[in-house]
Amino acid sequence: MKDNFYGKLTQIECNSDIDLYVEEIKNDGFAIIENVLTQEELNIYREKIDVVYKQQEIDFGLDKLNSIKEKNMCRMPLKYDDYFINIVTNKTVLDVVRKFLGDFFILNLQNAIINIPNEEHHQSSWHRDLPYQNYVISNPLSINALFCIDDFSIETGGTIVVPYTHKTEVLPSDKYIEKHAVTAVAKAGSVIVFDSMLFHKAGYNSSNNIRRAVNQQYQIPLLKQFYNFPKALNGKFSKDKFLAQLLGYTSQVPLDDIEWRNERIKRMSK
Repeated sequence: MKDNFYGKLTQIECNSDIDLYVEEIKNDGFAIIENVLTQEELNIYREKIDVVYKQQEIDFGLDKLNSIKEKNMCRMPLKYDDYFINIVTNKTVLDVVRKFLGDFFILNLQNAIINIPNEEHHQSSWHRDLPYQNYVISNPLSINALFCIDDFSIETGGTIVVPYTHKTEVLPSDKYIEKHAVTAVAKAGSVIVFDSMLFHKAGYNSSNNIRRAVNQQYQIPLLKQFYNFPKALNGKFSKDKFLAQLLGYTSQVPLDDIEWRNERIKRMSK
């Protein structure tokens, strides 16, 4: 077959859907993977997100949540319901994550975002999911997977991204953003996988429907976890070798030289 280019060029090979998602994330900063969750799973997650968040409102207090701009943010649902481990270990997402982070990565955070109609969500400000870090790196340190539990559209306040900004050190000008920002339109059951350094924000929900999502961030173990999953989960899932690594049980900082050496003895004896 005749080449579709000339000159001394090489071309990236794309042999699978995973390869295409990886290429999109490298170039655009994000990729949309469709049909990751079934309708049955979506119904379960909708109910569980609402239940866990209501419990957090009771435990912490709605007034206090409002005072720190945390209303409609369901933090660490995995702590409250084991069902959320299923979304953490989704095979398609992990296959993409491994392409960037290798085999040794940990979960930084898991949050569920509840975007209520006609209410401004505190996530509606431009940010990176590695906040306060203004630098460019050749390969991601962290990858996010934003599961669309309800439809993402302009009307429902779907996440707005500025493509390619994972390659820029600072936030572009308002005029640039106005011209180039796009809403990541995706059906419920899809997942938006993106470089954590990509600038993004929640849109405004002008529809009549709640838009829920579950955001998960995977990262190299050199970075500190947003939550201390091992302590919060109190040993849960630690007997599974992969989950123990993913949740950070094997990446905890030892107290001192004695603890470090004792842990090394344990690892070398296995």
